[in-house]
Amino acid sequence: MSSNRPQKGYKAVSVSIPHVESFSLHTSDYASTTDSSTSSQFDAGEPIQINEGDDIIVNHSSELPYRLIENLGHGYSATVEKVEDTWTGCVYARKVFRIHGGHNKRRQVYENEVRIIRRLDPHHHVIQVFATYMAKRELGLMLTPVADSGDLGTFLEDFLDEMPRDSRKIRIINMAFGCLSSGLAFLHKQKGRHKDIKPGNILIHQETVVYTDFGYSFDYSSQNQSTTDGRPDSFTRKYCAPEVEDWAPRNSKSDIYSLGCVFLEMYASL
Repeated sequence: MSSNRPQKGYKAVSVSIPHVESFSLHTSDYASTTDSSTSSQFDAGEPIQINEGDDIIVNHSSELPYRLIENLGHGYSATVEKVEDTWTGCVYARKVFRIHGGHNKRRQVYENEVRIIRRLDPHHHVIQVFATYMAKRELGLMLTPVADSGDLGTFLEDFLDEMPRDSRKIRIINMAFGCLSSGLAFLHKQKGRHKDIKPGNILIHQETVVYTDFGYSFDYSSQNQSTTDGRPDSFTRKYCAPEVEDWAPRNSKSDIYSLGCVFLEMYASL
């Protein structure tokens, strides 16, 4: 790889997130930012009930009230599991960041995702954080909803393989054009850039679409503009704007370009 720009075929993943420093919360002072009832450490074996908005510290993840249902996927920074709360029966997507030695990158991605999603007003086209936890070398996000139809990429692949075409799925795709536009307009109005819009980061749930995976997103609420430059934190070449691949100055318009690429795939599937 060149020291100045990525080679063809290389999916860039940076070694630092320069914008994370603008946020105040760090896992090192996790307890001081939450109330005493949810940030205290629990004794081994003590049953734990987790409520919405809680930030829990436990000695081991086995103390959490979650039963694994299935593995949903994994990426560079985290794995995602479908779990059930054994107290309430509610189902969540648990995103787990395992921290070992020098993996500060994963800690930064985790902190960034928590902050951005929680700062946004609730929106039905944006994933929500139900609760978070810390367990020694493991950081976890409890996310909702759990997509009942997977991500948009898998949804479109399955749709193309079907004959005859399912009219319900055609309706979902047609509606998704407006829903994704609305969701992105909301994100930009809240002064956030997603930075990695692609079918794999869009969920299908109850016949509508939900943006997810905000670990590399950019919160510019404390700045006058959304423009950044230099090496991207992460991008997917197939869906990124030319200025992103060229490491040139880019802004929220790059999100719009990426969404346009997604729209082309959706339109081509119909």
